Amino acid sequence: MSNTNGNNYPAWGIDFENRVFAMDTSYAVYPMSDPDFAELIAISDSGIIWVLSTSPDQPTGSVLYWGKGDGNWTPVGNVPGAVDLTGGAGTGAVYATEDGQIWSIDINGEGEKIDQINDLQDMDFGGGYLWAVFPLAPGGAPVLQFAYTGNIPVKWQPFNGAVAPDSISAGYTGDCYGVSDFTGVYYSTNGTSTGPVGSGANGSTLEITFKNNIYALSTNGNEQGNDVLIWVDTQGGVFEPTGVQAIQILATYYL
Repeated sequence: MSNTNGNNYPAWGIDFENRVFAMDTSYAVYPMSDPDFAELIAISDSGIIWVLSTSPDQPTGSVLYWGKGDGNWTPVGNVPGAVDLTGGAGTGAVYATEDGQIWSIDINGEGEKIDQINDLQDMDFGGGYLWAVFPLAPGGAPVLQFAYTGNIPVKWQPFNGAVAPDSISAGYTGDCYGVSDFTGVYYSTNGTSTGPVGSGANGSTLEITFKNNIYALSTNGNEQGNDVLIWVDTQGGVFEPTGVQAIQILATYYL
């Protein structure tokens, strides 16, 4: 376990009806919202769950909600059209707008602009680092980059080798996990070290997520969603099925 913060569930997800759910250590699932509520979920360092809602952005409304893990959701105002979302430091989150603005936000709706990024593909926060996939220069190919968020504006460092993984996830160590050729790969904050996450899901991974534990979303699925896998620390790490299906899975910091 990474810290003393968190909620009581090691994983959260969004099901095929866009309902938020929590999953316990026995893989039992608990509905945590109404259907048609969530597009994306994320988690702060302290274990607050953040949601990018399916509701359209209104001048007096909000598309972001936060909760402590009990199924109660509080809207946050002053959000100018968020289209991507990750957790942040403390109880906060980081969101991106359609025109590439990157903002921090806390549960009181306060935050600051972190950067302006052209053609952002993906981003995730963990261990004080923000990882993102975007071009080094306008019009270029997107590549994996990372920045320490203790200083604003942030200073981006490209990961060696011009890699561009999908579905990136930063864990409590600050290292990044992603999907390349439908296989889980990790990327270190030293900017060069990389390698496989484990076996059992090579060539069949859509999404990977790591905070306290590692979960993956498999390419195997049906109208109910895709299979959720968990990384088990045996034989160098093996992904095993949980019997749960989802359209997004989120590893969390939990108590």
